[in-house]
Amino acid sequence: MRAIEQESGDLLEELDDAYKLLRKTQEELIIKEKLSMAGGLAAGVAHELRNSLNIIGISVQYLHDKFNPGDERREFTKAIMNKVEKLNSVTTDLIHFARPQHPQFKKANIHKILDRTLSLVKFKCIVQKVRVVRNYAANSPCIEIDNELMEQVTLNLIDNALWAMPERGKLIIGTRMFDDNNLIEINFTDTGCGMPRKDVSCIFDPFFTQRENGTGLGLSIVHRIIETHKGSIDVESELKKGTTFRIRLPALQKE
Repeated sequence: MRAIEQESGDLLEELDDAYKLLRKTQEELIIKEKLSMAGGLAAGVAHELRNSLNIIGISVQYLHDKFNPGDERREFTKAIMNKVEKLNSVTTDLIHFARPQHPQFKKANIHKILDRTLSLVKFKCIVQKVRVVRNYAANSPCIEIDNELMEQVTLNLIDNALWAMPERGKLIIGTRMFDDNNLIEINFTDTGCGMPRKDVSCIFDPFFTQRENGTGLGLSIVHRIIETHKGSIDVESELKKGTTFRIRLPALQKE
């Protein structure tokens, strides 16, 4: 009797695991479909927008320089220039999002990439009183990546963490090897504002953003880059507690 109960329990556990895997696969397929649809739209719109914005920007700059300091019209044209700059930022993200990626894979040390990215935001961390903690794996994991694209990923995730901690906080960046050293996991954990549960499922959707001035494309681009590297990325977050982004990538085996 006990053997039957044990077997039934094991079967239920296996079914539960299979269900969770099915749900995760379904969610990933939905994300891929949304990215594909939005990418097609972005490709057709972005270049037209950029051309028009360049003409508007040059014209408004010309008018701005014609007005004397203190002139109301100068302030008005300045406001227009700021809006044009904002739209240019959105357009740039659209182009990056829609552009087919042709990564140049090379052997690299992920710790060096993380350190290089952290050096770019060192001053911002000091200003915001954010303490950075590195919990790196004892060995130095090597992976085959496109350095430029992976730096774009790490910078985006670190920038998101700093946005969530405008005044004090802790950013923990960790790496670990698992699955018989076949995979490397990179974690970005902040002690910031966190996200409500309903937002977590949308975080990689194109044009979804929590930021007032965000484009909503940064994390969609991150998701696509990680997929290009045959990896995965997921997120855990708790409102008013913090957020963790977890990346998993294939590791190179030492010869």
